[in-house]
Amino acid sequence: MEEAHATVVLLVPKQHVKTVKSALENAGQLDKNSKITPEPKNGNSTGSNLPPTPETSGDQDPIPEFPQLKFDVVRGEYVDPSTIDRQSQDHGNTEHQRMRILTMISCPVDEITTEEFQTSVLDGLDLHHLAQDITFSYQMPIPSSSSSPILKTPVQRAMKEALSKLPEGILASVELTPEMLVCDFPDGYSFYTPMLLLPHNAFSSETWTKLLSVHAVDSTLLQPMWQRVAESVGATHVAINAPIPLHTTAQGQENILRSPVNLTPIFGDFGPAPTPDTMASPTAADFEEAFWVTTKQNGIRQTWAPVYTMFSRGNIREKTRILDLPSLSEPSAAVDLYAGIGYFAFSYRKSGLNGVKRVLCWELNPWSVEGLRRGAKMNGWTCHIIKEDESPASIGSSVQDVDFLVFQKNNETAEQDYAAMGTEHKLPVHHVNLGLLPTSTLSWKTAVAMLNQELGGWIHVHENVRASLMGNRSQEVGIEFQRLVDEHEDKLGTGRQKRAFVEHAELVKMFAPALCHLVFDVHVEKLE
Repeated sequence: MEEAHATVVLLVPKQHVKTVKSALENAGQLDKNSKITPEPKNGNSTGSNLPPTPETSGDQDPIPEFPQLKFDVVRGEYVDPSTIDRQSQDHGNTEHQRMRILTMISCPVDEITTEEFQTSVLDGLDLHHLAQDITFSYQMPIPSSSSSPILKTPVQRAMKEALSKLPEGILASVELTPEMLVCDFPDGYSFYTPMLLLPHNAFSSETWTKLLSVHAVDSTLLQPMWQRVAESVGATHVAINAPIPLHTTAQGQENILRSPVNLTPIFGDFGPAPTPDTMASPTAADFEEAFWVTTKQNGIRQTWAPVYTMFSRGNIREKTRILDLPSLSEPSAAVDLYAGIGYFAFSYRKSGLNGVKRVLCWELNPWSVEGLRRGAKMNGWTCHIIKEDESPASIGSSVQDVDFLVFQKNNETAEQDYAAMGTEHKLPVHHVNLGLLPTSTLSWKTAVAMLNQELGGWIHVHENVRASLMGNRSQEVGIEFQRLVDEHEDKLGTGRQKRAFVEHAELVKMFAPALCHLVFDVHVEKLE
């Protein structure tokens, strides 16, 4: 008699759902045709927790509290914490509620409960650090009345339609069918008017690898399919996403402009291909000939040329939080030392009702500066750009009320640039944003120097941190900023004593199952 096989179901605490889901997606083991649902009240689950690993056992230092939004996994949106608290009182502690995540992992039923099998699954997903939090269960397969895949998105439906219209024999010659290809195509995608951006793993499956080894992704044969796919979401262009590389060449030259050199256009005219000259020293004509896209988040429009600059929609949580950050009742300024196209700078300016009337920006990439200028104009803000060969002292009174002062240069001289500005342009700096990943440590000293000496304020430090080291890193950041603040006060010889500490650490998003994008809110204040 054949041994009964079942599909693995993972029971996961709500706070770890995104991490586990991402790990399964990356491994191609997430059942995309099933919803993530709460664990049944009767707790009918099979299996038990694995013993804690050395990385997860022991107490962690608590993260300090700070006003913030919280993400509700079930509702799929950011909500007021008080709403969650009220729901917890009515329905029990939701922090401890577990969610059922169906996988594509199949195994004999009697093996699913073994520690050896569970350990191998978690190691394969790089989730061993969550071993004590994840419980294994299973679901017996339900016979299906149809072999057709469930087409969840307009992209998948359009793709199925277009693949079915390919010349006879094209797919059969490589032993493929439209259903096989669509089934292995991811559900997710991004749309930035007018571009459809596919995820980096869109063609990582065996079926797509087989097809594209014979017919290139941008081949003439597949162009009608991409046109139909683009039309299904109102796009005119299609590209594949790729991570922003730290280096641009095999020789390891640092990608200091943070340009998306691996973005692959598939369909549509993306303008002239980038060259070293157009990347480093574009002309006005280069800007006009390039392809630009736009998006809107929190009512703020942003624009960029996707073959020259990047965008991450996952940062919306931090952008939302910025709108409600503490500020002064009097007009003040914010500083963004890695401004890009205005990723976070625009949110600081929109928080102007709390006193942020001007944002001082430093950005080296000329394409990002142009995106910032265009985006500011779209939102009704004014922008003045100071080129590298211009002196900050030459800023005239005509830009006294400008919303964004943008220094198109390296931020290494930001402290001197600010000092050289006329007093009429110097609103007190109450927030400094350090949005460079994986770390911005080279700018920490500059950030301390640019905060208003009398009023103090916050430095918002972005970093990539391993999940198991969050508490330790928070302590390290606080200690280092206290040292830098003490050093700066000694240099000034004011005799003032100040305190620097991490008031809050915000989890913005997960880059990988164990790697977090964090923002440390470092508060600097005078001691009475």
